[in-house]
Amino acid sequence: MYSNGSIAIRNMPEPALVLQFASGWLDAMADESGSNPNPAKGQPSSSPSPRKSNEAGQPPLILLLAEDNFPDALLVREAIQRERLPLEVHIVPDGQQAIDFIARSEGDADAPVPHILILDLNLPKVDGFEVLRRIRASDKHKNLPVIVVTSSDSPEDRKEAAQLGARYFRKPTGYEEYLKIGVMLKQVLEEAKG
Repeated sequence: MYSNGSIAIRNMPEPALVLQFASGWLDAMADESGSNPNPAKGQPSSSPSPRKSNEAGQPPLILLLAEDNFPDALLVREAIQRERLPLEVHIVPDGQQAIDFIARSEGDADAPVPHILILDLNLPKVDGFEVLRRIRASDKHKNLPVIVVTSSDSPEDRKEAAQLGARYFRKPTGYEEYLKIGVMLKQVLEEAKG
């Protein structure tokens, strides 16, 4: 794994994939700064992924992804595509923006309402556990399915996540292992339906 303090790139199987991640990162940064004259469609950013209907013609479910590590966000998006999950992904890079997203969905009828949350624990501004506690205190979102995603293997973190009703996914260092989050996400969605 490479890390410069704010960006970590995990082991990846081939150089072409590294180039794809780097390209996605640069495009998203240019999109956010407004310096990209031709923003790429479908690139992960703080804006939602393109809205597509599923096979039944229903709008996709909304996934809120609270993740400050862009390569990890790209891996989650890839896992979703691999599992062909009908999700519209909204990415927020810190805990305060996650709380704000949830608050908007409670008070604004036109705001997107998340059906599931993938939550990094080590977020800037407000940590993941505080975000999770606020969600559990919400009348509208107290039963929102949550998958905690973290590099921590602390028994205390696992226990707190379980007490707050969240699944726990430890970030692996391998590419294929990381994509297994898609399988977990699929299981959570199926359980929420039934």
